[in-house]
Amino acid sequence: MANDPLMVRNLSGQRANEGGPVEVVRNFTYQFRSGSFYELSGSEIEGKGLMLQLLGLLSRPASGEIFVDGQLVNDLSLDDLSDIRNRKYGFLFASPFLLPAFTVLENVAMPLFKITGVEVLEAKAITEEILEMVGVSRIATAAIAELNGLEGMLAALARALVHHPHVLIAENVGFNLHGYEATTLLTILRESGRRLGLTVIATLAPQVAWGLADVCLEIGPGGVEEIVRRDQRG
Repeated sequence: MANDPLMVRNLSGQRANEGGPVEVVRNFTYQFRSGSFYELSGSEIEGKGLMLQLLGLLSRPASGEIFVDGQLVNDLSLDDLSDIRNRKYGFLFASPFLLPAFTVLENVAMPLFKITGVEVLEAKAITEEILEMVGVSRIATAAIAELNGLEGMLAALARALVHHPHVLIAENVGFNLHGYEATTLLTILRESGRRLGLTVIATLAPQVAWGLADVCLEIGPGGVEEIVRRDQRG
């Protein structure tokens, strides 16, 4: 278990409803592996979004256990949970949320100063390496207002990766992107995860049809069905 970045056991989660909390994630047990891309599919009614929040430590489970790098995190304080999210997780949201007063390189480098406390020259070198990996080194000095939609999301991806997290949570990937742009973003996200050896867990925007995740976890009324698209035994 300690060799895998994320494991859940008998995980259940509830969604607020007019008549009271409704359990929509039920008794989910799973071991997420490094270097693999997991797509969560299904409807929001069946709990796709809630599942992503639970796995990202953004919502507390109703029951069950969550292990991050072998550590049980259920009973941690809010501050300790926040520390784990900052150090061991990266987040890519549906919109990039880049700060317009800073360049691309400055935006991407910010987590290094907040989380790892590296010196300026080391942060610059790490940031440039990540920007090269996601294919946007040419816009390192660009202002945020100059970016198109795909460039903005790739810069946001670089920011999510720069501190070398163990798990990357990606929400509604492809939102407000054209088809080829969404495919490009997903391909770079998958390949970056493999190169860095991290676990990527993502939901896709409704209009995006990709089908190249290593594993699809289909969430339905009967529970979660695993569909393996790439050999996970190695």
